[in-house]
Amino acid sequence: MDGAPPLFFGAQMSGAEAERRMIVEVDRTLSSPARTIVPAGTRLLSLGDPVDRIWIVLDGQVQLTRTVDGREVVFHERTAGRLVGLLAMARGEPAYFDTTAVTDLTTITLTLEDLDRALRGNPVLESYFITVLLRSLARRHLRAVELRVEVDRLNRDLAADRDRLERALADLEAAQAQMVEQASMATLGRLAAGIGHELNNPIAAIQRAADFLTEDLAALVESAGADAPAGRFLQRALTRPPVSTRDEREQRRVMAEHVGDDDLARRLVAVGVGDSSEFEAVFGGLDAAHLEEALATVERYHGLGTSLRNIRSAAARIGGLTGSLRSYARPGRELTPGIDVREGIEETLLLLGHELRGIEVIREYDDVPGITVFAGQVNQVWTNLIHNAAREMGGAGTLTVRTAAVPEGVRVEVADTGPAIAPEHLEEVFDMHFTTHGGRVDFGLGLGLRLCKDIVARHGGSIEVESEPGDTRFIVTLPVEPPEGLEVS
Repeated sequence: MDGAPPLFFGAQMSGAEAERRMIVEVDRTLSSPARTIVPAGTRLLSLGDPVDRIWIVLDGQVQLTRTVDGREVVFHERTAGRLVGLLAMARGEPAYFDTTAVTDLTTITLTLEDLDRALRGNPVLESYFITVLLRSLARRHLRAVELRVEVDRLNRDLAADRDRLERALADLEAAQAQMVEQASMATLGRLAAGIGHELNNPIAAIQRAADFLTEDLAALVESAGADAPAGRFLQRALTRPPVSTRDEREQRRVMAEHVGDDDLARRLVAVGVGDSSEFEAVFGGLDAAHLEEALATVERYHGLGTSLRNIRSAAARIGGLTGSLRSYARPGRELTPGIDVREGIEETLLLLGHELRGIEVIREYDDVPGITVFAGQVNQVWTNLIHNAAREMGGAGTLTVRTAAVPEGVRVEVADTGPAIAPEHLEEVFDMHFTTHGGRVDFGLGLGLRLCKDIVARHGGSIEVESEPGDTRFIVTLPVEPPEGLEVS
């Protein structure tokens, strides 16, 4: 037909106008084919059905759905368009969707032969048909794009929700671990207090027995003769200060030159005879046999004195440890006023002495006011900070503990000469699961510093960290009085 319009001339008119003109041309070409009324809810096509006709929807709305995992999913409704079944029929494939009338429909049903005859006989219809078809496909494509955008947005939302859930789960696990740690600390505190109490009486008995033995031995020696050298060597062993290795080596050299016997010189220096004048005063004029007898007696008395001194020293050490243990593990269910943080720090240093071997400990204590705190919890802060510092230094370095009175209350600074914490990690050191060791970042339980922060924050204080190579400082500030309503955690 020479007067046929351009193929896409319908693009210049509205969709409704193009559809109206398409229907007019269908009626004119096929002599007004019959209209069919399709009630709402009627299934025009089912997924997988062979398609041998199309429906031109003159009035009403259809819905395209598929069943996914037992649930009906709507793919197209507003975007279904006026031509139903065309794509599947043109490709010779079964239906892609379940097609259902949402409302009552008025349709024209055309077979492939009817459609082919109409399009071949009317180029104008062909142009309108293609226009309507392309607009229908465009609507579906736009809907597909919108769905993809929506799916991407939902995926991002789901990913964000998943991340939040993972963080919440991690926080819950860490909180649970923290509760377990706190419960364990409370249990250990009770056990430590009990052990300290039980050890107190035996240690006191050992100390008293050592004192009695010292007095009795001194009396026995005195009864043997006031001038007996054994008594002087017993007392010397009880009170003799430690001798440096260098001084002891020099004394052995001097005595070896005087007596002409290295082994004898070693034995003499061991009992405190380090110069020739004292040797002559105690052993002068004795022949070899009597010298050996006298030296053996002196060694026995000196050994007794040394053993008594060791017993007294060990008993005092154990007594100090048990006292610190009782104080450190004092009941933490009540706020204790007048706490001197220096005492808690000293108790912690004593209890962690095994971790501080090889480390120089410097104390810079200014006078500080007493504060009201849960003493056991605050001691746990000092323990974690000092333990971490000792671990970072690996048995060599300097630990400096400073205290000072500040307007906010009391400031405690724990500094070590270990590796620095990288600047980008300083804000993370108090996070759960974040740990550092030897300057290396790690992700583990990471509860020590987080627990310190929680304890300090509950008391109304603050904890900060500053770090550069060879100088890492944790600075704790605590108020003199805690915030109102503070309860044990």
